Amino acid sequence: MSASAKTEQELDDEKRMSFLDHLAELRTRIMRALKIYVIAFAICWWKAEVLLGFITKPLAKAWKLSNLKDLPELHGALAEPFAVYMRVAMYAALFLASPAIFFQIWGFVAPGLYKNERRVTISFVSFATVLFVAGAAFAYYIALPMAFRFFFTQHAPIPGTNMRIAPMQMVSGYFDFVLQSVLIFGISFELPLALLLAGMAGLVDHKQLWRFGRYFILIAFTVGAIFSPPDVVSQTLVSVPLCLLYFFSILLVYLFGKKKPAAASTENPSA
Repeated sequence: MSASAKTEQELDDEKRMSFLDHLAELRTRIMRALKIYVIAFAICWWKAEVLLGFITKPLAKAWKLSNLKDLPELHGALAEPFAVYMRVAMYAALFLASPAIFFQIWGFVAPGLYKNERRVTISFVSFATVLFVAGAAFAYYIALPMAFRFFFTQHAPIPGTNMRIAPMQMVSGYFDFVLQSVLIFGISFELPLALLLAGMAGLVDHKQLWRFGRYFILIAFTVGAIFSPPDVVSQTLVSVPLCLLYFFSILLVYLFGKKKPAAASTENPSA
């Protein structure tokens, strides 16, 4: 009886040590990712002016296409440009450091997978980076220009008067909106990877995802209605890519997810 109790205690101690080792590994991975991010931030801070010009282009392009008079301006307080440079460098550093950050994430997740699943490190890092950058590019080249052009249509002459609502962009508000939108789309495009990892871990299978598909379509078009102008074409341009990513995820889970044993195999064949 005492030997049995001792064995249970030893097993409990082993589990506790395993959990502590897991926390230590997490801490190590986070610290490595932070060091890489700091280096990336220093590089982006060095090129902050170039990044600022790049991020401002969608606004300038939408302004020109909307045939607005004068030149577009960004207004701000005296010290605001410094704060904007800081935020631009912080967000840009996430993209620059993303391959290394994804590598650290994989290094933390991989021990819980089978040996053959751990061998796809380069594929995981590449796939995650491509999806992240693709989401940001989608926001920069498609979603944001559409949103700006719609916003400018609201700055029109007021009927019955000789006045109009003139657009005035505040520098902090503009860059917060652009950077947050780019980051949100970058993260949302990681959907196939997140579902693939869930499928490899056996948390979901392709049949469950397929059944949930109709609800995801509703979610995607709701998101499209929120993040795009209120016309069918713009909403479709935002919502359809999300739906395609989801159904691509189903294919990935079907191909690489953990296979659940068929119910028939557990039955007695002679029955």
